[in-house]
Amino acid sequence: MIQTVLGEISPDELGVCLPHEHVFIDLYRVYQPHREMLLNDPDLAANELQMFADAGGQTLIEATTPDLSRNAAALKQVSERTGLNIVMGTGRYRETFYEQAIWQMSTKQIASQFVADITHGTDGIRAGIIGEIGTDLAYISPAEERVHRAAAIAAIDTGLAITTHSNASAVGMDQLDLFVDCGVDPSRIVIGHCDTYPFIAYHTALLERGAWVQYDTIRGTFEYQTEQSIRGLKQLIDAGYLERLLISQDICVDRHLTVYGGGGYAYLITHFREKLRAAGISDEQFEILTVHNPRRMLSGES
Repeated sequence: MIQTVLGEISPDELGVCLPHEHVFIDLYRVYQPHREMLLNDPDLAANELQMFADAGGQTLIEATTPDLSRNAAALKQVSERTGLNIVMGTGRYRETFYEQAIWQMSTKQIASQFVADITHGTDGIRAGIIGEIGTDLAYISPAEERVHRAAAIAAIDTGLAITTHSNASAVGMDQLDLFVDCGVDPSRIVIGHCDTYPFIAYHTALLERGAWVQYDTIRGTFEYQTEQSIRGLKQLIDAGYLERLLISQDICVDRHLTVYGGGGYAYLITHFREKLRAAGISDEQFEILTVHNPRRMLSGES
């Protein structure tokens, strides 16, 4: 069963799924004075997500952790309004965003918080994935290492998958090494933002070790990035890795929303889908990317 903010559902109920998005998130407190870095309006969120639902979307994974101002109650309200399944994340994001208490806690104490969020939840609203667990830079800092190890403990205790933030570097390999050293099965590890470090050898190395490679900044903002993502996906699919790939958009600032001129949550399953068709990626392959693979990742199906 898959845990959503409205309760458990069968994996078969997931449908078309975006595996790495944000509905409510506060990057503003670190990146001031950029007001666009704050998403906290439930009405705006519901309106934007309704476009995804109307386009055929059924599920999204909300990768906002508590240190990013995750709002469990508002996620539940938005899910009820739109009819979308929302899988809520838990954990901690990256060192810049950690609350002071993290530096005063042991790995086991941090892990116990993650496990409690999964088993009991916030006001009964339980997390269904661990992450996004990230690094600030191209290495895992000591504080981030404790959070990564705590995420590994929580994953082993609960059976949930871990999804990561590994931006613009090959730090995802270090994340994978650390998680595997802690005993996590690579098939339960999603290395995120791989498209921000567009080196196929890196992606292939992760895939060969059994992890999920996620291209998740597909927003249509810059044409060269879009074409780069298409080329990378096509190359990996042609090499036989279709069933280990995930695609998403990582909506996280207001300029990504349609009301501010962005592609919105529906971009990937509308405009980007057409671009993939033109590149020779079939509708059947697209269904594997957006339906079957997220279902297998969340449920642990082989």
